[in-house]
Parts: sequence; structure tokens; C-alpha cells
Amino acid sequence: MTARKTITAKKSTKAAAPAVAAAFRFPKRSDFFFDFPRRTDFGLPALKLPKLGNSAGVAKSWANEKVRAARIQKHGVRVTFDGQTTEHRSVAEAFRALRLPFEKHIKFRLGLKAAGQSVFESGGKMYAFALVQAAAAE
Repeated sequence: MTARKTITAKKSTKAAAPAVAAAFRFPKRSDFFFDFPRRTDFGLPALKLPKLGNSAGVAKSWANEKVRAARIQKHGVRVTFDGQTTEHRSVAEAFRALRLPFEKHIKFRLGLKAAGQSVFESGGKMYAFALVQAAAAE
């Protein structure tokens, strides 16, 4: 007869999970040593400002011919890299097509608009960008 093996439960060697810490709570006004005075404490009415958008101001600015011309002016971009020149509708489109770091295109576009032409360096390669006048959309 052979000895019979018994299965016994072994004690776990893992440590118990730590207790969950209390969640952070932002302080309330009453948590401070003193209460900040309000307008009503000085006998003044509560300040309520109407919530207005700026749509009227933006609509009015379109009446200025100089502003209107600047807003409808569109620029394409010409990119020269490795002796090849390509044209794109926008800086964003050029960055996508050339697989450049897209998160940098807005800051680069601002500098390009101001200077008219600029060089972008990525991965040790130089890309020469120049603005191209595109047809205005009316």
C-alpha cells in the first residue's frame, strides 16, 4: 500500500492590501479661520453680471474692410525638401503629407505667416517653407 497524499490549504504569503486612503476634498469657505467678507456685508447689492457673448462684436468687426480682407485671405504653402518642391493648401496639410510632428505646426505657422518663408528642422532634415498666395473665398 502506498501512502496517500493529502491536499492541504497553504497559507497565503501575500501581504494584505493596504487600506484605501480617504479621497481628497477641496476646502470650503468654512474651513478657513475667518470668513471672507462679501459685498452684502458692506450694504452693497450682490454683483450679478449678464452673461453676454461676443458675437455682436465679432459681427461688427467684419464691417471693417481691412479686417475683412485679412480674414478672407488664404495662403497655400510651398515646401522644398531634398531638391523636390511640393505645394499644399495649408501648413497642416504639408505637415501631414511630409509626416512631420503635427503638434508643432501651429506655432510654426504663426512664424511663417509673419516672415513669409521659414525653415523647419526635424530629425536633422531641413524643410524650406514659403507662403503662396491662394485664391480668396468669398
